[in-house]
Amino acid sequence: MRGMKLVVQIGFLYVLYRIGVFIQEVFYIPVPGSIIGMMLLLLFLMMGAVKVKYLNDGAHILLLYLPLFFVPATVGVMNHFGFLSSRDGLIMLIALLIGTILVLVGSGLIAQKTATVVDNKTKVTRGDGK
Repeated sequence: MRGMKLVVQIGFLYVLYRIGVFIQEVFYIPVPGSIIGMMLLLLFLMMGAVKVKYLNDGAHILLLYLPLFFVPATVGVMNHFGFLSSRDGLIMLIALLIGTILVLVGSGLIAQKTATVVDNKTKVTRGDGK
């Protein structure tokens, strides 16, 4: 029974992905279909049409095996080692490093600010905050 539940949950996530790809191709949107699918999932979750508990196990399984999806990309990068060891490649790697650090710091600051706002609203709603 649990296996069928996982298949349905992962299948639902895949259907959202395919819908996102379809929307991207039909309307020529310059955003990847997977991102559109995730935005649809977010919309369904915010509207309450889909509950997190209905997708939790399937999403957990996908996240568990997520690192395996990076192996082909890493092997592909090794095919371009000559470029990466050149001056242009070094500039690109530095730009990627700086960009990654900026995204991490920015995401962390936004997450902290959001957590503070949510915490303050929760205290006000419960009546124990000042």
